[in-house]
Amino acid sequence: MQSVEEFRKNFDSVYYSEILPALEFHRVEEDRKDTIAGCIVWFFFGIFLFIISFGITHVFSSYNLVTNLLSGVIGLLGVVLILGSIPWFVMPFESHIKSLIMPILLKNIPLFKWSSLNITSLGYKICKLIRASKLVSRFNEVNADECFQGVYKNVAIDINELKLNLVGIGLPFPVVKFNGVIVKLIPPRKYKGLTLIKKKKIINMSPKALKYVNLEDLEFEKEYNVYSNDQIEARYILTTAFMERFKNIKLAFRASKIEASISEQGILIAISTNRDLFKVGKLWRPVADYEQFKTMLEEFSSILELIDTLKLEQNIGM
Repeated sequence: MQSVEEFRKNFDSVYYSEILPALEFHRVEEDRKDTIAGCIVWFFFGIFLFIISFGITHVFSSYNLVTNLLSGVIGLLGVVLILGSIPWFVMPFESHIKSLIMPILLKNIPLFKWSSLNITSLGYKICKLIRASKLVSRFNEVNADECFQGVYKNVAIDINELKLNLVGIGLPFPVVKFNGVIVKLIPPRKYKGLTLIKKKKIINMSPKALKYVNLEDLEFEKEYNVYSNDQIEARYILTTAFMERFKNIKLAFRASKIEASISEQGILIAISTNRDLFKVGKLWRPVADYEQFKTMLEEFSSILELIDTLKLEQNIGM
């Protein structure tokens, strides 16, 4: 049974013994520099076209339909190249790095397996669980990115990167209800009640059939409201150590918001963030930069440490 410390050491070992040689073998750093060069060339070519367009409209004093059309097309092409040069180059490069590195990384770290996701492979089970958890209000569209699945100390772990939207029903555009990561923990222990940890808002509504739980940690209570239909169980869960680990997850993921639902279905943690998670290669940094990998290591470790704190592997009665 691997500990969090062993997980960290194994992660570092894989990085130095497997990842770095793979990056060197595939000449990824050279690809990165070539990609940056291509991005810069297309960006400045777009600026050049935009200047040409501007020049056409001022050099020719007698405007006509052909001149205006030519100027407009060139200017539009220039704007497209300026705005699109970075995503056109960055996204394929970072996707290539992730597809190269993730199988190597997780093959040697048996706790997790990784896969790209779509809603078909994800299924609707997790969506049903999210709705039952009362963490995310109404949504009817799911965009799934990728998933990590694993087992740690007999606790099943699902980490799903999702975007949940509300579309239709008279709305002029999609409303984002959640964007980030949903972590599902299924321990041997079964909880009897439902406990919600919700971020405080200007107006806070108590969920139906749940009562407010007073906490000993005043700092935690300043940021979160806790509701439960089992006050004894809620206080058993919400120890000082748990609340500290919970805040650590928010820091590790650099999340704007983190909320949780604990019930007989398990523990569901909703981590809201607009950044692309689990990146292992950024175009603007050397691919062998360890800090990129360390960020992902801290994200995983924060979840494992929460499992240790709650002692979820112990199937004890409440």
